Amino acid sequence: MEDDLLLKKRGGDGVDSIGKKKKKNKPGKRRRQAMRAWKEKHQPTESKSESKSESKSEPKSESKSGFTSESQVLVSFKEHGIMMVSGLHFDATESDIREFFGPEVSENIQSVSIPLYKDGPRNRGVAFVTFDTHQNMRVAIEEKNKQRLMGRYLDLKVSTAKKSTGDMSQFSKELSEKPEMCRTIGVFNLQWGVSEEELAQHFQACGEVFATRLVSKNGRAQGFGYVEFAAMGAVDKAVKLTGSKIRGRPIRVDYAENYEGY
Repeated sequence: MEDDLLLKKRGGDGVDSIGKKKKKNKPGKRRRQAMRAWKEKHQPTESKSESKSESKSEPKSESKSGFTSESQVLVSFKEHGIMMVSGLHFDATESDIREFFGPEVSENIQSVSIPLYKDGPRNRGVAFVTFDTHQNMRVAIEEKNKQRLMGRYLDLKVSTAKKSTGDMSQFSKELSEKPEMCRTIGVFNLQWGVSEEELAQHFQACGEVFATRLVSKNGRAQGFGYVEFAAMGAVDKAVKLTGSKIRGRPIRVDYAENYEGY
């Protein structure tokens, strides 16, 4: 009799005192691992071979780092060989930046990009310097960070901008209002070593070039110049060359006032 009462309290036949069915205890972690190992050991050999063939045919998934091959890793390191220079003086040019790093470091610099404002030659206080290797860029940052150029302290760090595109915002801006009797264009974002002959040759397909002029300050190129054509219609063709490259560097072209100082 006492055994029957005890059975009712505990819930005989899998039923508790309230009338609900008891929940079966789930197998423990070790037991689940043992069951999984047993299934893998006793599964048919055909399914194993099929799963192996499927795994070989499927492409490898990306790793946690996001790279699927060694070549992609190397490309990523090259893309991060770009240094961002902040705090730049608004009148600083590519030659100023190269002189700042010195001749030894400049040998490792592949290109210098200085975004400019639309309405003039003043830069935006920032530049992007591309080095031949990631290591050379790191060394330059360690040696030159927080040093002064033209009275301003520069902040040097690894750029996160994409190398393939860079900052192209200056090339997508609208053209300035075309002056009356306009025969002259302004050419901006020029490499510091570009000559007047190269400038004239680049635009000769637009029409006969009357004169070219590169702007310099204290003997240093300022990264922009002017091209004057013999005919007014040539300037409309020339401004369409915005984004074209001189010495591998994209340029921006805009209408400009005619120069009377030749």
